Amino acid sequence: MRHLTLLLLTALLPLQLLAMDIRPCSDPVVFSGAAVNALVLPWRAQSGSPALEAASRQMSALAQLQLLTGMLKFGSIGVVDLVAEPRQVCDVDQVLSRVSQTGVASGPSGRLKAGQGVVVLWGRLFEQDGELFLQSYLRFARQGAAGLEPEVLKVPVRAGDATLSLQAALPAQALSFAPRRIRLDDLARIDAAFRAALLVRPSPDLAAPGVEIGRSTSESFPYWVAETRGDWLRLAPMRTGLPAGWVRAHTGDDTPEWSLSRWLPELDFAEGVAGWLRLRTGGVPAAQRQPMADAALAALARYERAVPADQAPSAWGLAAGLRGQLAWGYEQREAAAQHFAQAAERLPGTAAARQTAAVMKAAQRPLDAASAKALADELLAVLALDPHDTLVRANLQALYRLYAQRPDWSPFTADELAMRQQLLGG
Repeated sequence: MRHLTLLLLTALLPLQLLAMDIRPCSDPVVFSGAAVNALVLPWRAQSGSPALEAASRQMSALAQLQLLTGMLKFGSIGVVDLVAEPRQVCDVDQVLSRVSQTGVASGPSGRLKAGQGVVVLWGRLFEQDGELFLQSYLRFARQGAAGLEPEVLKVPVRAGDATLSLQAALPAQALSFAPRRIRLDDLARIDAAFRAALLVRPSPDLAAPGVEIGRSTSESFPYWVAETRGDWLRLAPMRTGLPAGWVRAHTGDDTPEWSLSRWLPELDFAEGVAGWLRLRTGGVPAAQRQPMADAALAALARYERAVPADQAPSAWGLAAGLRGQLAWGYEQREAAAQHFAQAAERLPGTAAARQTAAVMKAAQRPLDAASAKALADELLAVLALDPHDTLVRANLQALYRLYAQRPDWSPFTADELAMRQQLLGG
């Protein structure tokens, strides 16, 4: 199986930003010109079985290729393949710390710039009762001034003559998917189908003779996309001696026979997150925003068709939150509130999901004494779930300041309100 490192270029990305190789986890590098970087860490085998070790390497390579073919349509995407060094384990926290804060040994190109997004996908392979299982994990965020920052929405809420500036967050920015059974011969079939599907051809024609891009598990094959024609991509190698030409990529809503998503729909979820994050980073032309949003939502829908809600409440809850944020960005306030309410229904024990649903509900119409009290009661219930949630505390502080201005609305005496404000630190 071969590794590819591809970057879909836009006119804004200079070519000198493309030099890239397969990287060890101890020295990760990101594309400094890409709006979103996807980092694929190894699927770690949790035994010394040679067959399982081989399956682990194959799994990571297949996942990388699947993400490449799915994410190309979003543009300005860098995909980096990370490998574990001998007798070492790739630690996702260390990788994210290096690309977001400390930098890496290879220089400043390994660090994210403010506003850039990162998606990290990794997993583990293990045997149980003679069967092979894999479990995948996902994290995503955008770079702030000093490191990765949570996604936060500013939500104005009218209250008489005043406007409260409340805050809302996604239900989560990390997921642990349920283990999934897979067979070694499934991986072998997908591997062979990938090789047959991803051939470089001299023209965008399936009848034209094709050349395999590569098979090595220890070398990267870096390319950039020089031209697109529908589903066809013209690849230009960044290393002499590699074949150049046209490849037909999967860019639609269908799931081809060779797609690893048939066995691992979590890759569709990762694709949807990447598209959502690309929209959040900005710089997308107005004419491309809706098609890009539709593609990201279609990827999330493919995951939901493959995995029932009762088997993946966290993923379904996060997907609802992502839809809610997109609706809010398009000023579809009622739809956003409905999506965030669905997220809270899926994740009733998650402080962020319940808090955002309460804030979005309150934003639908101007507050009065009754609705302000309902909001305060819900925020207090959320605070009990997570007393350290800074957004919940900030929203309660804003509401208590409103009560201080409108004592006729307040359910507390002046002394009780002052005590509550002091306990919240404001």
